[in-house]
Amino acid sequence: MKKYTSSFNINLLCLDTKIFEQLEGKYEDLICHNLEDLLEEDSQLKLAQDNTPSFEALNVSGQDVEAAKRIQFIWAMASYYSWYCLEKLNLEDVSYIDGDIYFFNDPTILSDVKDFGSIGLIENRTPYSPVNGRYNVGIIYFKNDSKGLECVRFWKNCLLDPDNPYIKEYGTCGDQKYLELFPTMFEGVFALDDFIGHLAPWCVNQHRYVANKIIWNGKVQDLLFYHFSNFQHDFETKTYIPAARHGLVNIENHSFIHSLYEEYYNCLEGLNENFIWNDRL
Repeated sequence: MKKYTSSFNINLLCLDTKIFEQLEGKYEDLICHNLEDLLEEDSQLKLAQDNTPSFEALNVSGQDVEAAKRIQFIWAMASYYSWYCLEKLNLEDVSYIDGDIYFFNDPTILSDVKDFGSIGLIENRTPYSPVNGRYNVGIIYFKNDSKGLECVRFWKNCLLDPDNPYIKEYGTCGDQKYLELFPTMFEGVFALDDFIGHLAPWCVNQHRYVANKIIWNGKVQDLLFYHFSNFQHDFETKTYIPAARHGLVNIENHSFIHSLYEEYYNCLEGLNENFIWNDRL
């Protein structure tokens, strides 16, 4: 983000104390919160660690129930922390951003579109899946008004309550498919896709490309961000291999896509050089 702008503040939810201690106070535009503190503050959140995992959490974990519970709980943090930032920190608005998203253009465009409504969603940009749903949790915008706050509170409560009335139809993919309920239940919902271009391994093949621009639904768009999810670096062939479940193979045949992975990977390598990831910290 610093590559494109200095106009941002990040509230970061650290999923363990080790990460919190490494990052707290390190950057002036980064405010860290430790998940352990939130668990101590909220007994319902603590109980949610044992919630029954969703179909997709079990799929990702290879049917390991305990691992799936952890994945399900981590996914629930998107709704919970968005709510926390609005309700507890009283922020004017918040753009929830997944930790595996990397920006290739100025992210302040997300602030420029907030006048279009109170709740901004992005699509998966794939043929519809009854498990994953239409929308993606990668980036979501909430304004701290009655509409945005009511919506994020609803979303958070769905993830904490394993007996919520929507779980059978909309609880198939952790927190994600609940997003389909937003346009039907709340006013002020708008599509960020109309204003920004974005990619992920599951939708690369759903786009056409001209130079370094993407074409989606007939619109030529600059790429704002790529949602990398999990992948491996193949050092022998000097390419990148996304998780098989995403359906993207042969990145070396997509020179533009390969360049995105190259920049992101080099950035991560630079971070590894700046941090000491060992048990002494």
